[in-house]
Amino acid sequence: MNISDIEAQILEGFGDTVDRIISTPTGAVPLLRKGRDGPAKNRYTWMKVYDETRQWYRRPLTLLAAKMLIEHVKPGSRVLIVTNSHEMDGPPGSAALARALLVGLRAVPVVMANFEPGSKHQRALTQSLTGCQVIPVLSREELTGSIWTPYTALVYSWPKMSVPEAEEAAEKLLDELSPSAVVTVEAVSCNEKGVRHGALGGPSNTGDPDERLVRWNQLLDAANERDILTIATGDNGNECGFNTIKDILVRHHEYCRDCGCPCGAGIVSAAGADLVIPATSSNWAAYGVEACIARLLGDPDVMHDEQTHYRMLVNCANEGIPDGATAMPSSSTDGCSHEACMAVLTQLRQTLLMSVKEIVRESR
Repeated sequence: MNISDIEAQILEGFGDTVDRIISTPTGAVPLLRKGRDGPAKNRYTWMKVYDETRQWYRRPLTLLAAKMLIEHVKPGSRVLIVTNSHEMDGPPGSAALARALLVGLRAVPVVMANFEPGSKHQRALTQSLTGCQVIPVLSREELTGSIWTPYTALVYSWPKMSVPEAEEAAEKLLDELSPSAVVTVEAVSCNEKGVRHGALGGPSNTGDPDERLVRWNQLLDAANERDILTIATGDNGNECGFNTIKDILVRHHEYCRDCGCPCGAGIVSAAGADLVIPATSSNWAAYGVEACIARLLGDPDVMHDEQTHYRMLVNCANEGIPDGATAMPSSSTDGCSHEACMAVLTQLRQTLLMSVKEIVRESR
């Protein structure tokens, strides 16, 4: 076997290792219950969703995402990072990915969520970015013209809209920013009947296309129509982009089959993406992509370190942003303890640092 073959195998092995780290619910509460006496959901079945998605793409998912981003994103390119700022799963992952795009690819990240100016939901994004060594700005003018601008990310509010309004706004935004890629990090969106659901079902709207709510599907659909790279991360299937693996989701996630509400269409997003990464949390998926970008570029500094990780998580939680599983403002993510989130970052960093070393065994 020649060196190039070995290197290719090692790189794929690295990607698979990263995938397993971010898709294994280590340190996670395995049981979610809808109501004190309501039905229970076993989170361990999500690993089957990852396994089948990995088989479908036939490549390590985080490594494939990193390769796609490196191929499409050039210095000065804008990348839309679509997220939410109402729970801990979203802002930290978005911040980490923004940092990797800045440090590794010299891109211009645009972190998008729905928030009121000056609210804790806006601060969740700005403080997560600051915690991850990225300077948040609120206007496009602040992205250029200073020695600090190479380390800035634009924080952009996506307002509640009707379907026609969202379609128009999506086209306008893509015209103005011409992004090279759109990445979703825990961006919950509507199903095929226009109804948004939580992880355990239950409608949050009527499905009326004229109703104003946070609509991400129209943005991703517009990006797909323009052949802009789209990557989706998620942990339940209601995240924007996950329609791509709907057949897999309905086999392993009961609420993807039946949302338990009158719409009867399940929680799966109606929008698809070029690549879908099912993970224990969207944050963890973003960290995995970050590690793979660093590995492909041969620069470990593209990946944030443990001190930065701690600061980022605590910054977000200190704004009063709750863990999406426990509903408490703790520096945990979707019922995965703070310690587990820290350990995942350490596992990823050590996997990255050790992947370029070799051990030589020989006699004296």
